Amino acid sequence: MIQGLLLAAGRSQRFGSDKRRAPLAGEPLLLRSVQRWLEACDDVLAAPLVVLREADEGERELADMLQRIGVPSTFCAEAQFGMAHSLAWGVLQTPRADGWLIGLADMPALQASSIRAVAHALRPRSIVMPTHGGLRGHPVGFGRDFGGELLQLRGDHGARAVLQAHREALHWLELEDPGLLLDVDQPQQLEQAQALRD
Repeated sequence: MIQGLLLAAGRSQRFGSDKRRAPLAGEPLLLRSVQRWLEACDDVLAAPLVVLREADEGERELADMLQRIGVPSTFCAEAQFGMAHSLAWGVLQTPRADGWLIGLADMPALQASSIRAVAHALRPRSIVMPTHGGLRGHPVGFGRDFGGELLQLRGDHGARAVLQAHREALHWLELEDPGLLLDVDQPQQLEQAQALRD
Protein backbone atom coordinates (compact mmCIF):
# COMPACT_ATOMS: atom_id res chain seq x y z
CA MET A 1 0.00 0.00 0.00
CA ILE A 2 1.01 3.58 -0.65
CA GLN A 3 1.18 5.59 2.57
CA GLY A 4 -0.04 9.16 2.78
CA LEU A 5 1.95 11.41 5.12
CA LEU A 6 0.31 14.69 6.08
CA LEU A 7 2.81 17.14 7.52
CA ALA A 8 1.10 19.17 10.25
CA ALA A 9 3.97 20.22 12.50
CA GLY A 10 4.57 23.80 11.35
CA ARG A 11 4.33 26.86 13.58
CA SER A 12 1.86 28.90 11.43
CA GLN A 13 4.03 32.01 11.78
CA ARG A 14 2.62 33.77 8.71
CA PHE A 15 -0.94 32.92 9.72
CA GLY A 16 -0.67 34.56 13.13
CA SER A 17 -2.32 31.73 15.07
CA ASP A 18 -2.55 27.93 14.87
CA LYS A 19 -4.05 27.57 11.41
CA ARG A 20 -4.71 23.87 11.95
CA ARG A 21 -7.51 24.93 14.26
CA ALA A 22 -8.79 27.80 12.07
CA PRO A 23 -12.50 27.29 11.27
CA LEU A 24 -13.39 26.39 7.69
CA ALA A 25 -17.08 25.73 7.08
CA GLY A 26 -17.56 24.99 10.78
CA GLU A 27 -14.64 22.57 11.20
CA PRO A 28 -10.92 22.98 11.91
CA LEU A 29 -8.82 23.39 8.78
CA LEU A 30 -6.81 20.28 9.68
CA LEU A 31 -9.93 18.10 9.65
CA ARG A 32 -11.07 19.59 6.35
CA SER A 33 -7.72 18.68 4.80
CA VAL A 34 -7.72 15.18 6.26
CA GLN A 35 -11.23 14.51 4.95
CA ARG A 36 -9.98 14.76 1.37
CA TRP A 37 -7.36 12.12 2.07
CA LEU A 38 -9.93 9.79 3.62
CA GLU A 39 -12.09 10.19 0.53
CA ALA A 40 -9.10 9.24 -1.63
CA CYS A 41 -8.36 5.96 0.17
CA ASP A 42 -8.78 2.78 -1.85
CA ASP A 43 -6.99 -0.54 -2.36
CA VAL A 44 -3.82 1.34 -3.39
CA LEU A 45 -3.72 4.23 -0.90
CA ALA A 46 -3.87 3.68 2.87
CA ALA A 47 -5.36 6.11 5.38
CA PRO A 48 -2.99 9.02 6.00
CA LEU A 49 -0.64 9.34 8.94
CA VAL A 50 -0.61 12.91 10.30
CA VAL A 51 2.74 14.14 11.63
CA LEU A 52 2.30 16.52 14.57
CA ARG A 53 4.79 18.41 16.73
CA GLU A 54 6.21 17.29 20.09
CA ALA A 55 3.62 15.70 22.36
CA ASP A 56 2.43 18.62 24.48
CA GLU A 57 -1.14 19.15 25.62
CA GLY A 58 -2.23 21.02 22.49
CA GLU A 59 -0.81 18.41 20.15
CA ARG A 60 -2.42 15.59 22.09
CA GLU A 61 -5.74 17.38 21.70
CA LEU A 62 -5.27 17.40 17.92
CA ALA A 63 -4.29 13.72 17.99
CA ASP A 64 -7.47 12.89 19.90
CA MET A 65 -9.53 14.86 17.37
CA LEU A 66 -7.96 12.86 14.54
CA GLN A 67 -8.43 9.56 16.36
CA ARG A 68 -12.16 10.24 16.63
CA ILE A 69 -12.41 10.16 12.83
CA GLY A 70 -10.16 7.11 12.55
CA VAL A 71 -6.95 8.87 11.44
CA PRO A 72 -3.63 7.94 13.09
CA SER A 73 -1.06 10.54 14.07
CA THR A 74 2.49 10.64 15.38
CA PHE A 75 4.52 13.18 17.33
CA CYS A 76 7.83 14.38 15.89
CA ALA A 77 10.05 15.77 18.65
CA GLU A 78 12.43 17.26 16.05
CA ALA A 79 9.74 19.09 14.06
CA GLN A 80 11.09 22.44 15.28
CA PHE A 81 14.21 21.92 13.16
CA GLY A 82 12.31 21.91 9.86
CA MET A 83 9.86 20.17 7.58
CA ALA A 84 12.36 17.53 6.47
CA HIS A 85 12.54 16.18 10.03
CA SER A 86 8.76 15.65 10.05
CA LEU A 87 8.90 13.96 6.66
CA ALA A 88 11.72 11.61 7.68
CA TRP A 89 9.90 10.80 10.92
CA GLY A 90 6.74 9.89 9.03
CA VAL A 91 8.68 7.56 6.73
CA LEU A 92 10.37 5.97 9.75
CA GLN A 93 6.94 5.16 11.23
CA THR A 94 5.75 3.42 8.04
CA PRO A 95 8.63 1.14 6.93
CA ARG A 96 6.41 -1.38 5.13
CA ALA A 97 4.87 1.14 2.73
CA ASP A 98 5.23 0.63 -1.03
CA GLY A 99 5.73 4.37 -1.39
CA TRP A 100 4.79 7.66 0.24
CA LEU A 101 2.57 10.57 -0.72
CA ILE A 102 3.84 13.68 1.04
CA GLY A 103 1.05 16.18 1.61
CA LEU A 104 0.57 19.38 3.58
CA ALA A 105 -2.13 19.59 6.22
CA ASP A 106 -3.07 23.15 5.23
CA MET A 107 -4.45 22.25 1.79
CA PRO A 108 -8.21 21.76 2.32
CA ALA A 109 -9.11 22.55 -1.31
CA LEU A 110 -7.13 19.62 -2.73
CA GLN A 111 -9.42 17.17 -4.52
CA ALA A 112 -9.54 13.53 -3.45
CA SER A 113 -9.27 12.51 -7.10
CA SER A 114 -5.90 14.29 -7.35
CA ILE A 115 -4.52 12.50 -4.30
CA ARG A 116 -5.68 9.20 -5.73
CA ALA A 117 -4.20 9.97 -9.17
CA VAL A 118 -0.74 10.57 -7.70
CA ALA A 119 -0.93 7.33 -5.69
CA HIS A 120 -1.95 5.30 -8.74
CA ALA A 121 0.83 6.77 -10.88
CA LEU A 122 3.54 5.88 -8.37
CA ARG A 123 6.06 3.10 -9.02
CA PRO A 124 8.91 1.82 -6.81
CA ARG A 125 11.56 3.85 -8.65
CA SER A 126 9.51 6.93 -9.55
CA ILE A 127 8.78 10.33 -8.07
CA VAL A 128 5.38 11.73 -9.07
CA MET A 129 5.01 15.51 -9.12
CA PRO A 130 1.46 16.85 -9.69
CA THR A 131 1.10 20.11 -11.58
CA HIS A 132 -1.70 22.49 -12.47
CA GLY A 133 -1.16 24.97 -15.26
CA GLY A 134 2.47 23.86 -15.30
CA LEU A 135 3.00 24.81 -11.64
CA ARG A 136 4.19 22.27 -9.08
CA GLY A 137 1.82 21.24 -6.31
CA HIS A 138 1.19 18.63 -3.61
CA PRO A 139 1.07 15.80 -2.74
CA VAL A 140 4.37 14.54 -4.15
CA GLY A 141 4.77 10.79 -4.44
CA PHE A 142 7.99 8.88 -3.73
CA GLY A 143 8.37 5.22 -4.63
CA ARG A 144 9.66 2.70 -2.12
CA ASP A 145 13.21 2.79 -3.54
CA PHE A 146 13.65 6.32 -2.16
CA GLY A 147 12.79 5.39 1.43
CA GLY A 148 16.40 5.32 2.59
CA GLU A 149 17.10 8.79 1.25
CA LEU A 150 13.90 10.21 2.71
CA LEU A 151 14.97 8.93 6.12
CA GLN A 152 18.19 10.95 5.88
CA LEU A 153 16.48 14.30 5.23
CA ARG A 154 17.13 17.17 7.62
CA GLY A 155 16.44 20.90 7.72
CA ASP A 156 13.62 22.98 6.30
CA HIS A 157 13.75 22.14 2.59
CA GLY A 158 11.47 19.14 2.62
CA ALA A 159 12.48 16.54 0.03
CA ARG A 160 14.17 19.00 -2.32
CA ALA A 161 17.51 17.17 -2.11
CA VAL A 162 15.94 13.89 -3.26
CA LEU A 163 14.15 15.63 -6.13
CA GLN A 164 17.36 17.30 -7.30
CA ALA A 165 19.37 14.09 -7.08
CA HIS A 166 16.88 12.01 -9.10
CA ARG A 167 15.53 14.16 -11.91
CA GLU A 168 15.54 11.09 -14.16
CA ALA A 169 12.89 9.47 -11.91
CA LEU A 170 10.55 12.45 -11.98
CA HIS A 171 7.13 11.90 -13.53
CA TRP A 172 5.05 15.04 -14.12
CA LEU A 173 1.31 14.61 -13.69
CA GLU A 174 -0.83 17.51 -14.93
CA LEU A 175 -4.19 17.67 -13.13
CA GLU A 176 -7.24 19.91 -13.43
CA ASP A 177 -7.18 20.87 -9.77
CA PRO A 178 -6.17 24.38 -8.64
CA GLY A 179 -6.49 23.11 -5.06
CA LEU A 180 -3.16 21.30 -5.35
CA LEU A 181 -1.46 24.71 -5.46
CA LEU A 182 -3.24 26.36 -2.51
CA ASP A 183 -1.75 25.95 0.94
CA VAL A 184 -3.32 28.28 3.48
CA ASP A 185 -0.58 30.51 4.88
CA GLN A 186 -2.67 33.60 5.67
CA PRO A 187 -6.19 34.02 7.08
CA GLN A 188 -7.57 35.57 3.89
CA GLN A 189 -6.77 32.38 2.01
CA LEU A 190 -9.41 30.48 4.00
CA GLU A 191 -12.13 32.08 1.90
CA GLN A 192 -10.27 31.16 -1.29
CA ALA A 193 -9.95 27.56 -0.10
CA GLN A 194 -13.65 27.37 0.70
CA ALA A 195 -14.54 28.73 -2.75
CA LEU A 196 -12.48 25.98 -4.40
CA ARG A 197 -14.14 23.29 -2.26
CA ASP A 198 -17.67 24.44 -3.13
